[in-house]
Amino acid sequence: MRVVILCLLLFLAACGGRAGSRDAVLSGTLDQNLVGIAGKPVAIAADGVQKVAIVDTQVSKDPCDGNVVLNFAVASTSTMPVTIVAPMPNQNAFVCQIHVHLNTTYKSDGSNDELINITEGGGVGCATSPTLLEGDLNPAQGFRVTSGGNGGFIKGGAGQTIYHTTAVNRGICAHAAGSHHVIFTGTYIRQ
Repeated sequence: MRVVILCLLLFLAACGGRAGSRDAVLSGTLDQNLVGIAGKPVAIAADGVQKVAIVDTQVSKDPCDGNVVLNFAVASTSTMPVTIVAPMPNQNAFVCQIHVHLNTTYKSDGSNDELINITEGGGVGCATSPTLLEGDLNPAQGFRVTSGGNGGFIKGGAGQTIYHTTAVNRGICAHAAGSHHVIFTGTYIRQ
């Protein structure tokens, strides 16, 4: 009988409400504010309210994020390049969103499809030292845009740069391989 009672007492003691290392009881009011970080005083926004800072590395450095953007809308019906964003002295161009749409009738044989390329470069039609952004530098090997109701593509629109120039004084251009009606619209910013 004594063994049973002793085991019962040990069992109850093990299941009891002992305070663990994570438990704490706070009484009274905490009246201390943070007075300094790394030896420097903490700024106050109002009496009893400390300022909260955003570290520069947390802020987006993407020009398309949070800045006022400009619109472009150009069309092409030839094999000549069209300028989407013209070169600007001492500034880079950043395309934030682009919508490319082929305005032709659907043909199941693909004869109304178009191949397009997007480049950046200097001079007229981005012809000076062009750099490929989408497609291929050879227009006949470009990005295929199909005819019909879903003919085209959209990129961007989420506050991020999708295309940009590699240096100042350069623009962004589009080049079609054929002469179908292609429309390029979107947004950009220069810096």
